[in-house]
Amino acid sequence: MVLVDYLVARIGVPPRSGAAYDYVVAGDGLYLVSENDLLAVRVPVARCTVRGLPPLYPACELKRGRLALVLWEQIVALGRAFADHECEVLCAVTFDPNAGYRLVVPRQVVRRDSVSYQPPANVVLEIHSHHRYPACFSPTDDADEQRLCLYGIIGRLDSPRPEVALRVGAYGYCLPIPWEAVFEGNRSVFRDVFLEPERVESDDDLSD
Repeated sequence: MVLVDYLVARIGVPPRSGAAYDYVVAGDGLYLVSENDLLAVRVPVARCTVRGLPPLYPACELKRGRLALVLWEQIVALGRAFADHECEVLCAVTFDPNAGYRLVVPRQVVRRDSVSYQPPANVVLEIHSHHRYPACFSPTDDADEQRLCLYGIIGRLDSPRPEVALRVGAYGYCLPIPWEAVFEGNRSVFRDVFLEPERVESDDDLSD
């Protein structure tokens, strides 16, 4: 088996071939397709129309099911505790075949605008806080988040309506996904930036 293979979706999704991932050409563009014990993903690399091939559409499957609401509540509580000191914090959700999902806080160096850490094993989600700043992925996040994993940010934790942003990353490519695709239950007051992108005012909006 080769590390990376190059496939064409002539009749639906072709069988996996590459040990790490496959590039798959479909009717709606080029995809990176990969999976591990926790995730199966189809992440767009380039959008285009390829005549004669069926579309595949993006996809992200949590093989062990969605994460329990209590894990989300613990993540929020931790982010708010560090927000009181205007510091970021990173936590991760790992999977143990005997115990299921659990929240871990890896050893890390936290600062006002960054966090340095050593990723734990068997991670399905890494999520960090931006305390009073927006929940948006930075170029530093893009450079760091290169594994097959779910990634997230919670921000504006000092406001009545804080924010959350989630995406699946796959070897340098990413696909934004809604909160409800990852967690069970209700995100409560959090604004999901996937579903409610921040409105940017135009010149027309600013005129009388």
